[in-house]
Amino acid sequence: MFGWEMVKLSTDEIGQKIATFKNVDTGEVIEKPFTAANINPKSAPHPELLDGGIADESGLVDVNPYTLQHHRFDNIFAYGDCIKGDTTRT
Repeated sequence: MFGWEMVKLSTDEIGQKIATFKNVDTGEVIEKPFTAANINPKSAPHPELLDGGIADESGLVDVNPYTLQHHRFDNIFAYGDCIKGDTTRT
């Protein structure tokens, strides 16, 4: 459920677990019953990367999408969900 933030956990009258999610783009709220879940914590930019100019204001590393080399720092390469580009985030 990419784009949904879990805002509450509760149980119903028979003890079933219920998670309440909010869509980060639209604000829509839904409830889902569950027995098990894998939840990624909310991500935040690392201050060291922001202060050093390695990451932009969103916390993503600005790299050439073909070489994965940083645009400003020749000795920095990055890949995965930390790069600025078309990829999913964790």
